[in-house]
Amino acid sequence: MTIDRKQVVGLFVDRSCQQWIVRDPEGNFWILPSVELPWEERQPYQPTTETDLEPVPGHCKDTLRLPFCTSTGAS
Repeated sequence: MTIDRKQVVGLFVDRSCQQWIVRDPEGNFWILPSVELPWEERQPYQPTTETDLEPVPGHCKDTLRLPFCTSTGAS
């Protein structure tokens, strides 16, 4: 039997630079700029041991229009 595991999308704020940080379904981290379509202009982000990521409530994901976050409830 094979078990498929989905990586959970995470939304954070980096306390040191006050920027949105997203962990995509593959586990990669991205910094999102404050623009209309932030995912289109994302930049790679590499957390360090000094990184202070604060989790943000999931309902904020819709605000950022992330391509892998939909409100449809379909799976």
